[in-house]
Amino acid sequence: MKKSVILMALTLAISLVAGVAHAEFTPKFTVALDDTKVNGNPAMTFHLEFDAEDDEIGLFTGFIPKGFTIATDEQIPDGEVIGSGEITIRAGFDCRPGPEGAIPVGANVTIPATFYEEARTDDEIDAGVIAVWFLDLEPANRVRLLVKGSPKTGYTVSGAPTPSDNTCNPLVADLTIDAQSESGVPILTNPKKAGKKKFMADISSQDSPDIAHFEQIIVITK
Repeated sequence: MKKSVILMALTLAISLVAGVAHAEFTPKFTVALDDTKVNGNPAMTFHLEFDAEDDEIGLFTGFIPKGFTIATDEQIPDGEVIGSGEITIRAGFDCRPGPEGAIPVGANVTIPATFYEEARTDDEIDAGVIAVWFLDLEPANRVRLLVKGSPKTGYTVSGAPTPSDNTCNPLVADLTIDAQSESGVPILTNPKKAGKKKFMADISSQDSPDIAHFEQIIVITK
């Protein structure tokens, strides 16, 4: 009987610890266009925030509604810069799993970000990828964002960072896809008709099954 009570107590303690160990997942996300006129050629800016208590980011998928047009891989020369921005993230030994009693050392650092147009692989072409937006965050990370879709169906833009023990939340990212590539190719073109357009995003946790869903209306005007 005594052993049973002890076992039940240990089981309860373990379950409570596991519940505390699971972080929250409440990131913030917004998207903005600097030109909302019909047939406009806007720069598109993403703002993303994760608190220190949040799970780390896994797969990001953005949804651009039908009517917009995104330049394809063939239209932009490989390697051209198509955007930029910066992220502020925690970096250091305190991001790594370590021995009990270890002294946490780290700091929030700001890292410049650059988007490049990158050639698609054969597998990506077969999978329906029309363009690759390569996000260079060196030395922190690199993210290959795959663009799929068409003006008739809308587009998805998806990719995930490589898990790293050298960085962790909090994270703030402000990233912009330019209106045009270096050679002057329009990257995003607004719809031909005015109206409300719903932009969406799904952001997965790297550490749990949680997915944060976002919806935002942008009005295209005449």
